[in-house]
Amino acid sequence: MAGGRGRKPIDLEMHGKKGNRQRVWEAMRVIRDGFTAYEISRRSLVDDTAVRSYLQSLIKGGFVEVISGAKFEEQTLHLVRDVGAEAPAITREGKPSKTGKGTEAMWRTLRILGEMDADELAEQASIAVPTTTWTARSYLKWLKRAGYVVEVQASTPGKKARYRLAPGKYTGPRPPMIQRIGQVFDPNLGEVVFRQPEPAEAEL
Repeated sequence: MAGGRGRKPIDLEMHGKKGNRQRVWEAMRVIRDGFTAYEISRRSLVDDTAVRSYLQSLIKGGFVEVISGAKFEEQTLHLVRDVGAEAPAITREGKPSKTGKGTEAMWRTLRILGEMDADELAEQASIAVPTTTWTARSYLKWLKRAGYVVEVQASTPGKKARYRLAPGKYTGPRPPMIQRIGQVFDPNLGEVVFRQPEPAEAEL
């Protein structure tokens, strides 16, 4: 029953260190000419529902076209727009997805500029994607909890907290993601790197 279900948290979509969409995309780039959804599902080891959903988005976005077949399950497809190794980040309607772009800009800024406060991070990231100071401050706090940034100057009256990327903590181009369930997931490593501690149970 697919109705009403949203996408799973990305760490639940991972096989090895790749998400479902990435595995589907890589399978399509190997076969390229004349494949079916079933073949992609078997090659990528991704369930049929997820494959179908992404393929339909790729068709709407002009990345894939239908060669033959009426029913989707029987259609032969063809990759017509290969944009490289990274799976296209698109919505169900085939439009470019803006999800995660702000986080990506902040992560890139941290690597390039070094030490900064939340205001500076937001300002620099906003060159690519509008980013608020609140968003930057929240991201820095979560990265600090996960050990990705170090606080080089604590917040004091008249002075803002300053941070820099911790040595050896640039794990790759994909930004660590803050998930709503209170954890940090690193898509470069394919693993959860920090979980919010559970509240201590009250003593009986």
